[in-house]
Amino acid sequence: MKIKITGRHINVSEKLKEYAEKRISRVEKYFQQLIDIQLIFSVEKIDHVAELLINGDSVQFHAREKAADLFSAIDLLIDKMEKQIVRFKDKTQSKKVADAQFDISYDFKSDIGNEALLTQVSNKPINNIEAFLQMKVNKKDFILFKKDSPDMENDFYYANKNYAVIYKSGDIFRLTEIEFKNNNGEDLDSNSFIEYELDVKDESVSNPKIDFTKSNGCEIEKFNLDEAFNSFEKSGKEYMPFFNVETGYFNILNRNGKRLEVFVPVF
Repeated sequence: MKIKITGRHINVSEKLKEYAEKRISRVEKYFQQLIDIQLIFSVEKIDHVAELLINGDSVQFHAREKAADLFSAIDLLIDKMEKQIVRFKDKTQSKKVADAQFDISYDFKSDIGNEALLTQVSNKPINNIEAFLQMKVNKKDFILFKKDSPDMENDFYYANKNYAVIYKSGDIFRLTEIEFKNNNGEDLDSNSFIEYELDVKDESVSNPKIDFTKSNGCEIEKFNLDEAFNSFEKSGKEYMPFFNVETGYFNILNRNGKRLEVFVPVF
């Protein structure tokens, strides 16, 4: 990629150009297709100014920094530009994942030969009522979903790794989640299961009314994946939520026609 380096009413030395090109190469790795990079140096009274314009991946980035000398201005500028690009790329990628309302499936075979369709659920954080309504739209009696959290800022929703399950047990719908301990969803363990019974008064999309009452116990069992396969086959059930002790997350086993299907979180 050709980098255009110019000075506004000042001469730019070869040493400064070489230093600038070396520092700019640090941000090139973030782009699949770079159109052009322009770096402009200038002096404003006692300030030395570096201004960078990058066109790439159908996006334009611009940053400007001042310092006591142009070499220092470049350092500040590249740090600022890199943070700007990373924030944008992360936010864009998170939105792409979040906007994907479909699940992603692929064939899976365990270490001892159990075969299933492994389905990663949508990565979009939703609340408990939205999850229940989505479950009904899908015409199922279970759902594995990523929980949103009212204690988190929107920018951190997609870093949240706390998943929960809603499932029908007999005539009752239950919701099981793990106590949310921090904003990254780390330290999730089976000792902090919380289960609720759902009292569905109105499941209309326009004005749903569902009460969540905390239960004293929890029906979710703990297995590794092969243990879950064995238990599921013996049970004769159509679906079975369980806590995967190998990953530390809820999964759901389901009969999909003649095949078994495992719903798992997106990591």
